[in-house]
Amino acid sequence: MSARLNWALVVIALAGCGGKADKPHEQSAAEAKPALGVALNDEERGKLGVELGDITPATFQPTLDGPSRIIDAQTVVAAMADLDKATAEARTSEVALKRARDLYRADKTVSAETLEAAERQAAADQAQLAIARAHASLEFGAAPWLAAERRDALLAALARGDTLLVSATFPSGLPAVRPANLALRRIGTEIGEFWITTEIWSGPSDPNVPGPTLLGLLSTPHGLSYGERLIASVATGPEVSGSVVPASAVVLSGGEAWCYVEESDDVLARRRVDIGRPLPQGYFQASGFTPGEHVVVAGAGLLLGREIGGGAESD
Repeated sequence: MSARLNWALVVIALAGCGGKADKPHEQSAAEAKPALGVALNDEERGKLGVELGDITPATFQPTLDGPSRIIDAQTVVAAMADLDKATAEARTSEVALKRARDLYRADKTVSAETLEAAERQAAADQAQLAIARAHASLEFGAAPWLAAERRDALLAALARGDTLLVSATFPSGLPAVRPANLALRRIGTEIGEFWITTEIWSGPSDPNVPGPTLLGLLSTPHGLSYGERLIASVATGPEVSGSVVPASAVVLSGGEAWCYVEESDDVLARRRVDIGRPLPQGYFQASGFTPGEHVVVAGAGLLLGREIGGGAESD
């Protein structure tokens, strides 16, 4: 009986030793998997088609957006034609009035009635000139073509389509420091083709859109046409330094954007991505990422599906 008891104790002790030997292995496997992410060796990565790219340094310019539109050049040309006509008529009537006054004072060869008629005509032409100037100012603010030395060249460029006039309104207001230019892009596009104005100035308020209005000139505006609606942006502060996550690295889950970053040879950790500041090469990140880190740019959707069991969307 004693021998049997001793043998049972030996068997139990050996079983206990075997159980303890397995625990370090299980613990190391658990430690390898990050809180958010997956642990995969090179072979498993290859089967899933996982490819890595780099987190790169980048800068981002904070901006304020507002609706804008391209104004038909004929509106400008017509307003300036009216102003030029009123200016010429006012100049002519002033010369006629001076001549009538000189003749009336010299020898009375001009009657008082003729002089009075010349005075009335000059006054009427001055009033029309004031109206034309006010109309041009109300339509286009302190436009550069109101300066006589720039008028002909600017109007000719507008008429040819070499230069376009753009109006932009900012419902949220403008920064305290006057912006140097407007950056314009098509509606529905956050990145890609954009245009920069060569000069801007304050314009009259748009009755249809609250907020301050800026007018600007676009030189060589290829691809744009009269009446086209755009989004205008102005800088609201200095550039911010950070990094950029490639767009191909981003996956969506639970209403948030994520990417997988290689933290070690076997660990791909899942991190949140701020997609509110797009750049041509991806999404700008002010923090949370370091240039030079490796990020999954192919196979991220499969990794997310493997980690959480499906329900993932690839961006």
